[in-house]
Amino acid sequence: MALIPNDQPKNEGKTNPKITKIETQKRKGRYNVYLDGEYAFPIDESVLVNHVLFKGMEISKEFQKQLEEEDDFSKAFSRAVNYLSYSLRSEREVRDDLLKHEFSLETAEKAIEKLKTMKYIDDLTYAESYTRTAANLNGKGPYTIRQELKKRGVHDTIIEQALMQYPLEQRIENGVAAANKVLKRTKQSSSKETANKVRQNLMQKGFNSDEITEILTHIDTEKEEDDEYEALKKHGEKIWRKQSKLTGSKKIQKVKTNLYQKGFDGELITQFINEKELEEE
Repeated sequence: MALIPNDQPKNEGKTNPKITKIETQKRKGRYNVYLDGEYAFPIDESVLVNHVLFKGMEISKEFQKQLEEEDDFSKAFSRAVNYLSYSLRSEREVRDDLLKHEFSLETAEKAIEKLKTMKYIDDLTYAESYTRTAANLNGKGPYTIRQELKKRGVHDTIIEQALMQYPLEQRIENGVAAANKVLKRTKQSSSKETANKVRQNLMQKGFNSDEITEILTHIDTEKEEDDEYEALKKHGEKIWRKQSKLTGSKKIQKVKTNLYQKGFDGELITQFINEKELEEE
């Protein structure tokens, strides 16, 4: 008669089904277990070896449930390890991935606790690495990094600790680099509009107002008067043509309003209007 493992519940006076076949699956390390000639459940090799399952062994309902729970845990753990093999992940990312693959919350939590014990999951290590990458490769501002880490379930205290990896000097350096890219794209804009676009871009990248103020002291958004007027003329010509159906003061007022909105100086706008009126006399 087959021996019943010490951890298997004994059912006095009842006959438990027996393992009649343990079949290898196509997937490596996976097996199918048959009880009394019928397929009963799949099992991982680690669980199979741990309980020394063999043909002829009796399996109670309680023991089968235990085996299935251990197998589910083994699959969840393997799934999480594979998910982590591609990149560092936050605890929430691992949990969400396991739930997405239809593991129970209880099983997911057990797998996560084991991974945390093994240091495969460590939100501080993850957040510090994420911060360094975002700062060094993408030049993101600290607010953006903070929000992205929050979305990944990292606790606020850990985020603040991780942001120490991104010193103020590097933030200003990254901000200046981003601002200079904006300057190259705004050669046809007024000085005022250029400054506004730089501020807007830095805000979108996640820099705060104090950092932006400091960044702006390292760049020059003011154009030479001749360059400012050339930029005005290019915009002014387009607006003048666009308002061709209007005449007189209505047309002039429309052109002035548009150029004011683009941040150009009143004296330069008047100079442009006077030149256009002379051309059309």
